[in-house]
Amino acid sequence: MGRRKRILLATFGTLGDIYPFIAMAHAVRRRGLDVVVAAPEMHKGSIEREGLAYARLRPHENDIVGALGVDPAGAFRIMLKNPYFILDEIYLRFLAETYDDTLAAAQGADAIVTHNLLVGANLAAEASGLPTARVALAPLYVQSAANPSLTPPAPYILQPGSRAAIGFNRLIRSFIRIGVNMRMTRFHAFRRTLGLPRSDEDFFLDFGGENGASKIFGLYSSRFAPRPPDGPANMEVPGFPFYEARDERRRGLGEPLTRFLTSGSAPIVFTLGSFAPQVSGDFYDVSIKAARALGRRAVLLAGTKDAARLSASIGPDEFLCSEAPHDDLFPFAACIVHHGGIGTTAQALRAGKPQLIAPFFGDQPDHGERVRRLRVGLALKLSSYNLPNVTRALAELCDDSYQRAASSFALSIRGEPGVEAVADWAERV
Repeated sequence: MGRRKRILLATFGTLGDIYPFIAMAHAVRRRGLDVVVAAPEMHKGSIEREGLAYARLRPHENDIVGALGVDPAGAFRIMLKNPYFILDEIYLRFLAETYDDTLAAAQGADAIVTHNLLVGANLAAEASGLPTARVALAPLYVQSAANPSLTPPAPYILQPGSRAAIGFNRLIRSFIRIGVNMRMTRFHAFRRTLGLPRSDEDFFLDFGGENGASKIFGLYSSRFAPRPPDGPANMEVPGFPFYEARDERRRGLGEPLTRFLTSGSAPIVFTLGSFAPQVSGDFYDVSIKAARALGRRAVLLAGTKDAARLSASIGPDEFLCSEAPHDDLFPFAACIVHHGGIGTTAQALRAGKPQLIAPFFGDQPDHGERVRRLRVGLALKLSSYNLPNVTRALAELCDDSYQRAASSFALSIRGEPGVEAVADWAERV
């Protein structure tokens, strides 16, 4: 019997960037292939508890904090003010380390799947000569003139209805591309030291260039964001990468939360995922007041710091905890209020529940706009997340029309292949 094919998956970021790659890893393993997940050290436990092989990938959290001279919360605050922070201070600052770690992890691999933003890993994949698939977890990362994402502050015409409008969007796209590539000096210099040819590919937002991947996956539903007609020819949009922990390590909701959920009306769920609790501001304080103003029960997934701070002010119609699995909790909700991370947005769509999105940065405003356009939810600017606005939006979301639209959308995505499409590619390549 010959050696089993081995696939390397390389990713970086918060749990919203890790869980999809764990879901892909399980799908690949079900095909009888070996798989290794390369990720920062803070996610090693999450990966190994799934029974998956782990490889280190720098930078780790301590590397970033040490380089910047701030604590994690300070790094998050800088990130919210500077849209190029992740590119400049993480992907490019640690380009050589990410490249070295990915290349080391790729020894003995037959193919590589990378997070499209992780430029060091993408460069290592190119240098290795192995078949490579890049994964975009959100539609914003494939910039389109014909079907653009909301990309503040770029003034795209979001639903262009004419050739002139698409031409205007192409012009805006070219300015974005110039702005990104002006920051890529370190990247092109590093390519030269490796002996790789010059490339005109936009490595951050448009990754279909001549040195790009053999396959590109937009890992979200085509009903949420269809494959753009002007997108890369080798791109596929197969569905969201829903992650579910293996049965033996499922935490479930726990007895106290389960008892709360089953002892009264469906609550409003408020959550900021795994990232935004670091910079939550008064999100949870406003949320509690809005739920009380409407006479609605509430569940608050508030992170460790906010959960400790708010514990003394919680009433009998509110349940406070630091975290809970979204796939178990969301089906119990009346509606879901969150930051607009793609993982949280997808789980709310899957649960068939209306949602209110208060985006913090990055791709989150675009998700809010798409949810609004689908009539399955509403969006509020973070600066407008105050008691009158939130109360008004939640009252509107309780209308049956939003619930019907959300339920219908959930049914429409149920049969999408999602991560199985990545496993198909890994099996064939």
